[in-house]
Amino acid sequence: MATEEQGAESLPRESAFSRLAGALFSPRQTFQSIAQKPGWVPPILLILLVNVLLIFSFSYRVGWRSTIEKQLAKTPTYAQMTPLQQQQAVDRLTRLAPIGGYIGSTVGTVLILLCIALVLLGAFNIIFGTTIKFRQSFSIASYAFMPTVLKGLLAMLIIWVRPPEGINLQNLVMSNVGAFLPSSVPLWLQTLGSLLDVFVFWTLALLAVGYVSADRSRKLRFGNALAVVVAFWFIYLFVVVGVSAIGV
Repeated sequence: MATEEQGAESLPRESAFSRLAGALFSPRQTFQSIAQKPGWVPPILLILLVNVLLIFSFSYRVGWRSTIEKQLAKTPTYAQMTPLQQQQAVDRLTRLAPIGGYIGSTVGTVLILLCIALVLLGAFNIIFGTTIKFRQSFSIASYAFMPTVLKGLLAMLIIWVRPPEGINLQNLVMSNVGAFLPSSVPLWLQTLGSLLDVFVFWTLALLAVGYVSADRSRKLRFGNALAVVVAFWFIYLFVVVGVSAIGV
């Protein structure tokens, strides 16, 4: 016990900024600090800020109509509509898309992080007998999403630099398989490709590092933690791609 307390005291006190950067570039030491002194406000605020600015940039610079038309054209139900019904569907979704974008990128993001924190907390405590607390789990999930901030900043740069007609909302940053698929592929395949993303894999690895760092019993190994994280990600992948396949 004394050794653990001495080890905890030996870690330098980190500022919010150093934690945000450290989660990306020196995750092991940073997540040890986060596990000892959890805090989720700075990463949450940064994630939400970047998300809101990204939605605003896309709405102002590109617009939603062409994106919605392209996505609807790939769904089976859209092809069965009359031209008038298609027009009405596009008009309705074009009005709702910005609202949904802002809600999804703020409230939706927080709910996703909460779900991740709860599910992984339960999985690791039940399967491996760890004693991780919810505050630690939520802090780990929040900081593990720092790659999405980096991707969001790159996406905003692309939106403001490239011509609007060349912008694809699903593949703003060419960091996933979907960016290299032809536009004629089915929606479910495009969705699958967009989820096979370098930044997603980076986030999965950071989650594993974070939970290993929070396990004071040292029962959890990185390989086991990564296997659990990836297993739940596969479940999420299956659900999202399945919904896209049936055109919901």
